[in-house]
Amino acid sequence: MEVPRFPFIGGRLDMAAYAAHIEKSFQRLQASEDKLCRNCPELKEIADNNAGNIRILFRTVSINMHRHLCNCKCVYCNLWRGKGKGYPIMPVLQSLHEQHALHPRCLFSWGGGEPSILHDFDEASLWIREHGWWQYVHTSCLRFSPAIATLLHEGLGGINVSLDSGTPSTYEWVKGLNGFAKVCENLERYMSGALIPDDVHLKYIIFELNNSPAEIKAFLAFCAQLGISNVQYSLNFQELNGAGPSLKTLLGAAFFQFLATEMNMKCAPSFIPPKWQQAIDELRVEHFPA
Repeated sequence: MEVPRFPFIGGRLDMAAYAAHIEKSFQRLQASEDKLCRNCPELKEIADNNAGNIRILFRTVSINMHRHLCNCKCVYCNLWRGKGKGYPIMPVLQSLHEQHALHPRCLFSWGGGEPSILHDFDEASLWIREHGWWQYVHTSCLRFSPAIATLLHEGLGGINVSLDSGTPSTYEWVKGLNGFAKVCENLERYMSGALIPDDVHLKYIIFELNNSPAEIKAFLAFCAQLGISNVQYSLNFQELNGAGPSLKTLLGAAFFQFLATEMNMKCAPSFIPPKWQQAIDELRVEHFPA
């Protein structure tokens, strides 16, 4: 599947050129033989097929130019093996603001790599916060970030931490380093100062190294101990793009869903294709009836 790409290496983002790129992509999507975005689960049909002369106003800005910069070496991710330092984000944000391209209720999502190790993360996070926009930061939590703590304290942001384990040994197998204790310590600090505890989300990517019921129980018990009630489960993209997840992994996801619900947690899947989510739901009904 081909995904749309707009050539950009930092600096000022030309919104006129970007609008032209979007219109061309829209035209390609109407051609049945074109491979752009084909089979993407997020692709939706709309009634209006006229995309010309529209004003682009971003309601969501996803910041991922630092995807190769990370302080983890997760076995299910190859991005940290790549090269590239990204580019300063402040000139991009300021250019979007100057061109009136940001919605008054725009949401900013910091992806990974690890945002908190960027040299201009604190400055950019402060700039976004001063404009009253909400930020969602995907972080490993290996490093305590005063900027993230401030977002949580003021109720102007949330975090998503892919812990993927409930014990130090499994964390090290999955994440490639001995950091479970440090993550736990930083999560406690974030939670203690958070205005809205529900803005702290913990995720569990389920696959062969961590799909045991015992590990999942330990993860959810840890969440409960810290007062974290928002949890997510996902699957390993390497497995999804290969032979698919094993039955044990799917059962693990069904058990995760069941136990989190039993513990009165808010539990949601994260980027799981519909056919695999259906399989998980069916296994839950079969093996873990309410």
